[in-house]
This record gives sequence, structure tokens and C-alpha cells, in this order.
Amino acid sequence: MRCRSCGHDNRNKSKGPCGNCGFKLDDQNEPRSVQREALQKPLGADSRVGNSPPPDLVPVKKHHSGIIGIAVFITALLVTIYIVRNFDRAEYQPEIDMSEVLAQEEELPGDSLPLMLGTEIVYAFNDEGTSAAPRTNVNLSLIPEGTTVSFLALGSLSIQPVVNYMQQKINGNDFRYLEPDSLFCWTDTTKTSYSAIPILKPVPSPEMDSTAVQPVELKIVFTEDWLRFMVEEYNTDIAEPVPGLAFNRRTFMMVLDQVDRTINRRNTDERPVHITVLFPGDITIGQAVEISDSVEACTDTLGYQGFNLKWVNVSN
Repeated sequence: MRCRSCGHDNRNKSKGPCGNCGFKLDDQNEPRSVQREALQKPLGADSRVGNSPPPDLVPVKKHHSGIIGIAVFITALLVTIYIVRNFDRAEYQPEIDMSEVLAQEEELPGDSLPLMLGTEIVYAFNDEGTSAAPRTNVNLSLIPEGTTVSFLALGSLSIQPVVNYMQQKINGNDFRYLEPDSLFCWTDTTKTSYSAIPILKPVPSPEMDSTAVQPVELKIVFTEDWLRFMVEEYNTDIAEPVPGLAFNRRTFMMVLDQVDRTINRRNTDERPVHITVLFPGDITIGQAVEISDSVEACTDTLGYQGFNLKWVNVSN
């Protein structure tokens, strides 16, 4: 017979093993009903195998505690970063004793003169010009850096004591961290009206400060007979007759135009131009301030900076 498993033809053999695959031929000749008899019988009710699922199909409960922990950590980190970046750290501040504050205010009464002049410290000369006292609302024992300092004198005083005292103060060591502001002079005897010109702070020499930019110094000399412009660095010296120690705008602008062309041609590195105004030693500080104020009106549009104020002995 032919084997139903491998299809081998065993010829007249119908019992025993197949000559090719070895399966028994006896079972293959049984009726189909006999072969399927085992499939027609259900498993017993008390069988554990029939009532339980296979081990590999048992559902396993999954836990998300790890993911939840990571999410909580990231959230806490973001909140911490936000708090640190947006809120200042708390600092302990002791309670302020108001009695001490009131006592300090009583010790420093308000001075109307610096407030009127718009400066923080003003050295006011006495009527004789022999001394100058500081007038300020700033604690002089704790003067902050950059405090503005000015000088005030009667317009009738001689230029010599005022300029000498002013230069002594500006060039002193205690003035290194202060800023010169203006030179004021009273124009009336009631001390209610005044005129003013700006004053410059000396530039340190290259030996003292190699990083300081050295300005181009323009000297303007007023005498009874002459108006003179000098830029010693460029060997420029121009003089024009102007009688009477007066400010002649036409002559001044004519000479200034010549000097300005020379400075623009030679000052290739665009250094600042500082103005030094020199007067005879026998004029008043009021005359010097009045003329310097006219000089400022003519030179301000050129970007020149002023002033260094000096007096000279014209006879020498």
C-alpha cells in the first residue's frame, strides 16, 4: 500500500513500518472514525490543564513608578531654575534706627547755594578774595568719586588770587577723583545774578598715565592791544591788533578760522582740542569770565572744549 505520510509505495505490504519513513502502516488502514475517535472526546471537567491558560499567556501587571519619578524630578528641577533666575535671595537687614537717621539729617542742613548753582561742591571766595570755603550738601568725609566741584567769586575780584587758588585745588591729589564743573562770578552786589564758564580737568602727562589721550592745546591770549592764537605743537602763532582788551567777534572769527584749518589738517588722529585762555594779571575775574563766555559761543560749534584759565604778566 502507499504510505499516507511520505507517499512511498510499499506494494503488497499493508502492515508493519513503512519502508521509507518508518511510520506504522497498520494505523493508516484503520477507518477514519477510529482515527478521529480521540478528537471526539472532551477533556475531563476536573482536568487542570483544560481549565488553566498556558503559562506564557498569563498577563503580567506593568508598573509606571519609574516614569513617574523621572517626571517629578524634571518638574522640580525646572521650578528650581525658575525661582533662582527670577527671585533675589533673601538677605537679613537689621532694623533701621530712625533716631540716628534724624540725627544725621540735623547734622547736615541743606545749603541753598550749591542747589542754586547746580553743583555738588562750590568753593565760595570771601569778599576780599583771600580765602574760599566749601559750600555743599555732601558729607565731606565721604565724598563719592565723580563729585562735581565749582568755584564762585565776586566779579570785582582780581583774576590772580582766584585763578591761583583754583589751579592749586584742581592740581591737588585730593582732586583726582573729583570732576571740575564751572567757574561762577557774581555780576551784582546783591549776589543774585551770576555768569559762569566751564573749567577743564588737567590731563595726566604720559609719564603718569600712558593711556591718557593728550589733547591739542589751543592758547588764546587777550591783552590791551592784541588778540593772539597759539598752537605750540604745530608751530602756529597768529596775532591781530584788538585795542582795549575787548572781544571783537569779527577779528576773533577770522583768526579762529585760520587756526581751525591748521588743526584739522594736522590733527589726523582726531584728538580733542582744549582751550586755554590767558589774560593780563591786572583784570578782574568778571572781565575774564565775560570774555571767555564769548569765546565759548564761537568755539562750541567746532567741538573745542574749555576752559583752562590763566593770567600772564604782559610786560614780560
